[in-house]
Amino acid sequence: MAHTFNGRDFRTWDFSVHHSRLLIRSQPTLSHDFNIDLIFTAVDYISVPKHLDKLEIDSATQEEYQSIQKRCKREITKDEITILVSNGSRHFIAAAGFEMNENELELFDSGLDR
Repeated sequence: MAHTFNGRDFRTWDFSVHHSRLLIRSQPTLSHDFNIDLIFTAVDYISVPKHLDKLEIDSATQEEYQSIQKRCKREITKDEITILVSNGSRHFIAAAGFEMNENELELFDSGLDR
């Protein structure tokens, strides 16, 4: 699942408690005309800062999986854990669903409404 985003900064953008959905977004830049949205659904656990730069998406190690499993109230699989690496720090999200998309939504359009 490893993926690297060169030259893009991401921010925790929106969270819907009711639907347990999380949006992390990289807005357009001078060299990129589109948003990159990371959308997580059925979120059980979040440990992510507000800003993420030099972002890489990685898979959980066995030790990370075991640690996160202890924090969740239900049994989760290793595939439900996404590791966001920013400046060498590893941050965790446990969610049943994950999708990544590019779009041209405006600043105040969250993308979670779709």
